[in-house]
Amino acid sequence: MIMLSRVVTDEFIDYNQHVSETAYYNISIRSLQELHEKLGLNSLFWEYNVAPIVFNSRMEFVREMFKDEKMQIKVEFTSKSKGFRKWSRTFEILNGSGKTAAHIVSEGAFFDLKKRKVCYPPAEIICAFKDVGLLASNS
Repeated sequence: MIMLSRVVTDEFIDYNQHVSETAYYNISIRSLQELHEKLGLNSLFWEYNVAPIVFNSRMEFVREMFKDEKMQIKVEFTSKSKGFRKWSRTFEILNGSGKTAAHIVSEGAFFDLKKRKVCYPPAEIICAFKDVGLLASNS
């Protein structure tokens, strides 16, 4: 599991003056994409022409969050099949008090970018996910 930090800005606030429904997902995905880049995972995705693809996502809203509030985002992948072909990804968004504000669970797989179909990721990608703490230790 990896923990990321962000601050709620105006762009994520809706007419109710709290973080909007879509913003929770947007913040989580942006954070994950930035993390992939920072950790060198994007380079591996391009090198092996394999990347994660999402089939579905579910969100649960627990508490409101407001402008300028600090947030923590926990992210973790869990293998759902042999060889990490299919996976589950969990985001837990914590508010400034450290309490859960939202929970997002997505299911997906690795995708061959040339053949355009689900595939097994190469060992190098599996090792990278494990080494950086994105893949749950029991997977």
